[in-house]
Amino acid sequence: MWAARPAPFGATVRLRSAAVERPAIRQLVRLPAVRQFVKFCIIGASSTVIDVGLLNLLVHPTLLFSGGLHWIPAQIISFAIAVGNSFVWNSLWTFKGMGSGARHEQFVKFLLVNIGGLLLNVLVMKLVMLTVHPSLFYHGNPSPRLLNAAKAVAIVVVSLWNFNANKRWTFSAKPVSGGDDAA
Repeated sequence: MWAARPAPFGATVRLRSAAVERPAIRQLVRLPAVRQFVKFCIIGASSTVIDVGLLNLLVHPTLLFSGGLHWIPAQIISFAIAVGNSFVWNSLWTFKGMGSGARHEQFVKFLLVNIGGLLLNVLVMKLVMLTVHPSLFYHGNPSPRLLNAAKAVAIVVVSLWNFNANKRWTFSAKPVSGGDDAA
């Protein structure tokens, strides 16, 4: 649909209405899997802030932490805390009412998926670092720029892994209660 809009100096501009494109977006957003993935991404963003923030605080000396851990143990610590955040919010919101078994059984599955994610994370980060600094046993920590670039690539890969593995295994059963609140 086209609409005429007044423009400066008496000219008329014809603009295409956004209403034509909205139904397709609305239909897409109504799909339960899309809504679920959006929720997963929102929670993932909060977990990413925790993960990347703690990683940088632990690796690079600051006023709060004068040490400076090696990046791998720091990554394990930050990732573990982010996983705890992710489990709580995903089980309460993204996959609410999904899965079978007790909460502790779901947590064990979630933890196993995320241990796989952690191994994948470290592998992807190391591969990115090797492309820049081709030494398998790099002593010390990479620069903040390289560390965060490697982390950004790993986030994309691990997010896809975590969503699919958790959807198909951790929270795979039909909703426990009726309704479509799971999406």
